[in-house]
Formats: sequence, structure tokens, C-alpha cells
Amino acid sequence: MKRKFAIVLALALAFSSMPVYARNSVTIVQEAVQQVVVSPSISNTEAGPVQTVPAENSATLPGTTFTTASGQVVDAAAVAVVSQPLSAAQVQAQAASLVQAMASPQMKIVNFTGVNGLSLTDSTGALNVVSSMSIGLMTAAGESVSQNGSISTAFVLDEILGGKKLAANETVQALYQRADGTWVAVPVVIINGAIAIALPAFGGAVNVTFLVTKGAQLSSIPADAAKSPRT
Repeated sequence: MKRKFAIVLALALAFSSMPVYARNSVTIVQEAVQQVVVSPSISNTEAGPVQTVPAENSATLPGTTFTTASGQVVDAAAVAVVSQPLSAAQVQAQAASLVQAMASPQMKIVNFTGVNGLSLTDSTGALNVVSSMSIGLMTAAGESVSQNGSISTAFVLDEILGGKKLAANETVQALYQRADGTWVAVPVVIINGAIAIALPAFGGAVNVTFLVTKGAQLSSIPADAAKSPRT
């Protein structure tokens, strides 16, 4: 599994090294959500392992810097990636916010995946939330760390799916919500049972939601992918 993580992390970080620019052709399909489905396995999810950066399950884009809440710059080796599952109530609130963003005439969702015509519903037309977690960085002393660059983090696909099986032409899409309420869809790489995402610069933890969506699983990042904006 370590080899698999290394491959998907490298591909996810390849996306992060691309220049920042928007492509009007990279759109999100304006879909009506038939129903909201939240996986029952979410409430039983345990906190993920605390991993230093870089580690088997995480990696950083060269040039990424880390700063504590007190303003001290720290080495990547002294920083840990901490993932915590959200409560069932928090996940429901996240799902409701995402549905509202999808229904907005201005659609407050930004597509930085490089996939044109990105769908956010599954093969039945449902907004299907299979996992949702808070991902943050901290020192061994428990001090929050912000990062200016990009980090990649990887998971076991089966653990993200929580026992659900993907139907034909379905994949997993990850999104996080910025402080201004806008949702950002980020590239997802899936290879041999491992899944990785790249997260842009952020201060404090970000809530990442994983959806089962229509579309093909990507084993590499499209050339049109663009780096996500600061959180």
C-alpha cells in the first residue's frame, strides 16, 4: 500500500504545481438533486492516523512553508496531518450547504479538477455523501499550523466509501468549503485501491466532503487542471 500511496500522492501534487488560471470550459453540470444520501458509516468513522509531513499518506509540494499560529516557521518534519471525522449533524449541514450552492443561479462551486462538465450527483441523481472529515495541520505540542503551498493526502478507497460499491461510470469527488462559503472541487486520483487529493494553502483545518458522482475514475490529473485558490 505504501507504493500505491506514493504514486497517487505524486500525481495529486503534479496538479498543484500547475499555474493558477481559470478555464471557462471547465464547468460543473447544473443538476437538480433528487435526494440527499448520507452514508450511515460516517457516524462510525474513527479519527485517521496522525502522520508527519511528508509521510506514507501525505506529501508536500516543494516550496511549501508551514507557520504556527504564533508566527513561527516550522520544518515539515515537525508538522502532522490530522484528520477527524465530522459528526452526523455536521455532515448533514455540509450536505445542505452544498445542495444550496448547486441550486444557486450563480452556483457557488468552483471547478479546479480539470474535468469539463463535472457532475456532483451519482447515477441515480442523488447527492451521495460517503465521507466527510476535517483535515488540519499541527505541531506535536498541539499548535495549529497553516501552510502556504500545497499538500497531498491519501486514503484507502474502501475506507472512504464505507462499504459502498461504485456503480459503472461512477467515481469519487472531493470538495472543501472556503471561509467565504464557496465550495471548491479538487482533483482526485484513484489507483489500485488508494485515493489522493491535493489541498491548497490554508490556515486551520478545512472540512473535506467526498461524494460518489457520475464520471470516470482518474488515474492521472487532466492537463487543464489549475491550482486551487487560497482558502
